Amino acid sequence: MANSRSRPSPDLSSQLAVALAAHCTDGSRLLLGYSGGLDSTLLLHALAALRAEQGWQLECAHVHHALSPNADRWADFCAAQCRSLDLPFSLLRVEVSRTSPDGLECAARDARYAALHAHARERGLDTLLTAHHADDQAETLLHNMVRGAGLLGLAGMPAWRAAEGDRVATLRPLLGVPRSALEAHAQAHGLSWIDDESNADTRYARNYLRRDVLPVLTARWPRAAEAMAGVARRLAEAQTLLDGLAARDAEAIAEATQWGRCYRIDGLIALDAARQRNLLRWLLRQHGARTLPNESWLDEWRRQLAVAQATSACPVAHAGVAGVSHRGALWLMPDFDPPAEQRWSGEPVRAWGAGQIRFEPVSGQGLAASVVALGRVSLRARAPGDRLPRGPGRPRAGVKQIAQECGLPPWLRDRVPIVCVDGHPVWMPGCDIAPPFVAAADEAGWLPCWQPAV
Repeated sequence: MANSRSRPSPDLSSQLAVALAAHCTDGSRLLLGYSGGLDSTLLLHALAALRAEQGWQLECAHVHHALSPNADRWADFCAAQCRSLDLPFSLLRVEVSRTSPDGLECAARDARYAALHAHARERGLDTLLTAHHADDQAETLLHNMVRGAGLLGLAGMPAWRAAEGDRVATLRPLLGVPRSALEAHAQAHGLSWIDDESNADTRYARNYLRRDVLPVLTARWPRAAEAMAGVARRLAEAQTLLDGLAARDAEAIAEATQWGRCYRIDGLIALDAARQRNLLRWLLRQHGARTLPNESWLDEWRRQLAVAQATSACPVAHAGVAGVSHRGALWLMPDFDPPAEQRWSGEPVRAWGAGQIRFEPVSGQGLAASVVALGRVSLRARAPGDRLPRGPGRPRAGVKQIAQECGLPPWLRDRVPIVCVDGHPVWMPGCDIAPPFVAAADEAGWLPCWQPAV
């Protein structure tokens, strides 16, 4: 391949150096998500040329989606490119749901990013690099605009996203560069790349925008893609300001309880309509909503909360988040089915739905370690007819009565973890372990503690 090791042009090199220097220090460990296409191939060669002087440790990963008959050939091409540049290469295979309600494109994207972030964590890498460019940003802006997206959608892809949860930081250093400039550079330096045949299928919305819409706009306004990328960047700044406002509004009306954080409804409805919508959108995002609702859905939710009585639940569910009002407070949580029964063998922390159950090592109280050692302990959700001892010397009671006594909100009762010994329930929040399973004086024990969300 001619000139495959050529250094990037001074302009492109300086743009990359500036974009990376803003977030990556000397010695940063970087992972490039390498598809083998034009943009990621150019970024691959540019990073390979810059890594020594910048002190970066660079690795590459290609995601094999198994959706194209050419997928194996693409993986071989990417491996060969990385080998020629003496770069570590990993092939990540994923399964993409063809029946996802969000569509094949979205399902493939979700699977790809999940695999890349998981690989970066496993390898101890700091930042995931992708090669999205200004035309990609323009497509995102147009696509979200015609779908009626709000400000967050119109802000497009962020150039930088800090690490959060199970995701490492993400950087898109080419986001301000038009595809035409990338293609001109690649051709001038004799680079080779692959073309995904699915990109020609205009049944997919983004392909239609890329092939049929953007060329018309660019013919009339040559810098249209760059201009739209700039619009998205300014909208992202506006969204950041709104997020800050929402965070302050949330803090002002938040209340901490042993079951998690809730928000006073009287404080919410005291805000003007725009701030109410902004806060509710922000809260849905904070609790993991996959998408955001439209304005009419939000306004109906606002109306229900405004007229809710103290005993009204006003339950809602949207994109994986459930909301309910209770005693004048709004509660939000991931919407999940209770987990299946699972054996517990003494681990200090066990995931349970959106939260976790912790077992604190204690002495003379809690579940006896001798019981745990026999492998007789399991965790499960509430079952019909469950009655539990509430503690030494106290009579058994049903889940509803125990929940009422300890203030457990009604919607958590079917999600609460119940500790069982030989299939018999012996603990739930609001209970103490009772004989014969409680640790004897000076005997090691485990004290359960449930966190509904983490």
